[in-house]
Amino acid sequence: MRRAVVLSLAILIAAGGCKKKPLSANLNAENKVAVRPVTLFFEGPEMLLVRETRNVALPENPAGALSVVARELIKGSSNAGVPPIFPRDTVVRATFLLPDGTAFVDLGGNTLTQGWGTGSHEELMAIYSVVQTVTTNFPDAKRVRILINDEPAETLAGHVNLSRALLPSATYVAR
Repeated sequence: MRRAVVLSLAILIAAGGCKKKPLSANLNAENKVAVRPVTLFFEGPEMLLVRETRNVALPENPAGALSVVARELIKGSSNAGVPPIFPRDTVVRATFLLPDGTAFVDLGGNTLTQGWGTGSHEELMAIYSVVQTVTTNFPDAKRVRILINDEPAETLAGHVNLSRALLPSATYVAR
C-alpha cells in the first residue's frame, strides 16, 4: 500500500512539473497551415480523368491534409463546363491513412446511401478520381479504400467492386 502511495505521489509531482505550451489563438499557425498546390482529377471531354491544379490551405500534417484534399475534390471542378463527378449531396465524413499505405475515404450523403443510379463509366470515373487524387497528393498512400457511412462499401452504384483497396491506374488518366 505504501509503495502505491509513493508511486502515485511521484507521478503527480512529475505531471505537475510538466508545463504545456498554451495553444495559440491562431490555429492555422499552430497547425502550420499554408496554401499549397494540390492536383485533383475530374472527368474530361475524352471521358478520361484530367488533372486540375488548385491552391488550397492545407495543414502540414498529412492526416489533416487528406480530408481537406478529399473535400476539395468532392466540391467539383472549378471549370463550370466540367460536370460534378459525385452527386451534389456527397460529403466526406472522414479520411485516414494507415502505416501500410492504405488510405481510407469515408463518403456519405443521401444519394450514395440510398443507391446512386448512375452508369458504370460515371461510377468508375468517380472512384478513380478519388484514388488518383489521394495517391498523387500523398506519396505515402499506395492504395485507397472507399467507405460509405463508416462501412466498407461493395460498390457506389452497382457496377464497380469496392470490396478491396484500389491501386492508382494511369489507364483512366488522359495524357
